[in-house]
Amino acid sequence: MILFSQIVIAYLKLRRGVFFSSSYFSSIRVVSLMSAVLLIGLNSCTHERAINDEDIDIDTDGDGILDSEEIANGTNKNDPCDPVQNADYTAYDALNIFWTTSDCDNDGISNSDELANATNPYFDEGSVNDLDFAVPEFLPKLSELRIFQGDLSNLEFNNEVYEYEMSTPLFTDYSYKLRSIALPKGEQMTYQGEGLLLFPDNTVLSKTFYYLNDERNPALGKKIIETRILIKKNGTWMVGNYLWNAEQTDALLDEDAHIIPVDYIDDQGTNRMFNYKVPPKQLCFQCHDKNGSTIPVGPKARALNFSFKGKNQLQHFVDMQLLQGAPDVSQIPVLPDWSDDTISLDDRARAYLDVNCAHCHQPGGSYNLSFGDDFEFRYESSFEDTNIFETRVAIQGRMTTQISGYFMPLIGTTVIHAEGVELIEEYISSLE
Repeated sequence: MILFSQIVIAYLKLRRGVFFSSSYFSSIRVVSLMSAVLLIGLNSCTHERAINDEDIDIDTDGDGILDSEEIANGTNKNDPCDPVQNADYTAYDALNIFWTTSDCDNDGISNSDELANATNPYFDEGSVNDLDFAVPEFLPKLSELRIFQGDLSNLEFNNEVYEYEMSTPLFTDYSYKLRSIALPKGEQMTYQGEGLLLFPDNTVLSKTFYYLNDERNPALGKKIIETRILIKKNGTWMVGNYLWNAEQTDALLDEDAHIIPVDYIDDQGTNRMFNYKVPPKQLCFQCHDKNGSTIPVGPKARALNFSFKGKNQLQHFVDMQLLQGAPDVSQIPVLPDWSDDTISLDDRARAYLDVNCAHCHQPGGSYNLSFGDDFEFRYESSFEDTNIFETRVAIQGRMTTQISGYFMPLIGTTVIHAEGVELIEEYISSLE
């Protein structure tokens, strides 16, 4: 039993620096050690009975997980670094002596010093683990590409895989889309104007399509359908598709077409049911082909030049030394958000046609190569060059019909996009 006098002696030793040298001493450690000493004293000074794990559920090692949970999960309740946590983990107890004196990223710097230095106790900024990089190969299972970490269905990206979003939404039967860029170790993207960024060989781009079971409550889970992959090898982009299994534990490389029943509740409480069409590999080229070469469609500088999760995406890539050659982001055009009704009707409609249609309907696009330049929907093109007015009847007709082979967009949609049709019809009416 530790007596009160022993607690005082321990505290005085702490003050004299017996426990830690002055160079290692910090306010966090003072509070941590005092808390630990007092906790020991309080636990020991009872003459009634000893308090044990069965009396009160505590977090002995300060890792933010109760002892009972650690025991149930098979992790060590006395090890602050077990289980291993992701770099964004913050549920730890910064006043716990066991946690503060540990080194959870094994970089030679204690957790408390990491906090004092404003560095991450769960990520070694001085070195990068090769396992954090995506594998630029079309392997049989999506998990083998190391795009995601942990439970695959959580869709949590690996440390060197970066999420991005586009400034204006792409419609794919109301699905959610999760996009990522994974660069090879030590490489950067290069700015080359407002269009597509230039990517180094062995870049891996991913886009995962999924539905929330109930859009009013994301906690009710989701159904993941497919993950489309682009990999650049020797200057050439290759495409592949991974179809998720029913258990949502992994996705398998699959080149075939599939029809997947979708049933979910939208944000208005309406039940939606339809058959989602997964395109076969050979149809990927219809959207990703330009002048006979396969290219990405989405990651254009102008589509990335907006704030996402509190940061301008392009500036964030520059700050992370992932993007070179870019001017100040204020000098880079922005593709408007077609869903933002505070923007002019003309800008919104042109942005909608750009993101949903221009990959095929532009000079060198798959449609224009085969049938001519009647449709030209790039946002940067002058109105006179787009032929929007001349083809306005065909545009409306092809967006509102569901005749196979005539319904637009041709790939990736099976249902009419009511909001998009309303926007384009309003825009075309304004041109009369």
